[in-house]
Amino acid sequence: MSAWKLADIPDLAGKTTVVTGGNVGLGFASALWLARNAARVVVACRDTGKGEAAAARLKEESPGSDVGFLRLDLTDLESIKQFAHDFTKRHDRLDILLNNAGVVNLEDLRRSPGGHEMHLATNHLGHFALTGRLFPMLVETAEARVVTVSSAGYRFGEIRFDDLDWTSRPYDRIKAYGDSKLANLLFMRELDRRFRALGVSAISIAAHPGVTATERQQAIGIGGALAHQLASPMEKGVRSQLRAATDPSVSGGEFYGPRFGLFGPAVLLKANPAFADIDLAEKLWHASEEITGVNYAH
Repeated sequence: MSAWKLADIPDLAGKTTVVTGGNVGLGFASALWLARNAARVVVACRDTGKGEAAAARLKEESPGSDVGFLRLDLTDLESIKQFAHDFTKRHDRLDILLNNAGVVNLEDLRRSPGGHEMHLATNHLGHFALTGRLFPMLVETAEARVVTVSSAGYRFGEIRFDDLDWTSRPYDRIKAYGDSKLANLLFMRELDRRFRALGVSAISIAAHPGVTATERQQAIGIGGALAHQLASPMEKGVRSQLRAATDPSVSGGEFYGPRFGLFGPAVLLKANPAFADIDLAEKLWHASEEITGVNYAH
C-alpha cells in the first residue's frame, strides 16, 4: 500500500472543524489543508489580532473557503467556557476537533494564572477542559473526531500525582514537556474508551509530527540545534495529524506519527505500555476533572 499523502484528504464539504493554535505553524498548515478540502474551519487562539489575521490569510490562500476565528486561551478556564458557548451558538455540529496548540520545553518554570505548571496547563488541562465543554456536540455529531497532538517526547514523561505542578521536584523542562505529552496520550485513550462506552460513533485519536521546521520546534524543541538539520518541511510534518483527522481508515484509540520516529510518512504507531495503562488513564481523567471543574456530561 502506498504511503498516505495530503492529496488523499477526502472532500470535507459540510464538516465543521476547530483547530487550536490554528494561527501559526502546524496549526495553520492543518487549517489550510482542511479549508482547501472544503471544511468549515474555526481558528482558535489566544491573540485576537493574530487569530483574525490568520483567518484572513487562510481565506486568501484558499479562495471561497469558510474560515472564522474565535478567541481561546487554554490556560484560562473562563476563556474555554466562553469559547464553547460562542462556538455552540454559531454552529450545530463539530466533526473534527484538532487539539494542536501547545508550549514546548519552556526553559524556566512557568505557571498558568490558575497556578499550574505551564506545559501541563496548556497542553493537557486546557485541551481536556475544551473537549469536555464541547463533548455534547461531539457526541451528537455523526463520526466526529478528536485529534490530540502529542510528541515522541512522551517517553520522557511520567504522571506524578504527588507533584503534577513541579512544586517539590527540581524543574526539568524536557520532563515537564514529556509529562504533558504523556498526559495527551492517556487522555486520548480514555476519551475513546468513553465514546465507546456511550455507543456513539465519535472517535479519539492522537498524532505526533516528529521534528518539523516550525520556529518554535527548532528554537526550543527537543534536540535544539539538531532540529535545524533533521526537521521536516511543514508540509510533511503536518501529515500525521491530518491523516488522523481525515483518513476514513483510522480507528479510535490509534496513534499516528512519522515512520522513522522523527521523520517519514505518517503511519500507525504501535501502542506503548506507557499510555496503554487503563488505570493510569482513568486516574488522570479524574484528577483533570477535579482540577478543571469540567465533567464530561452528555
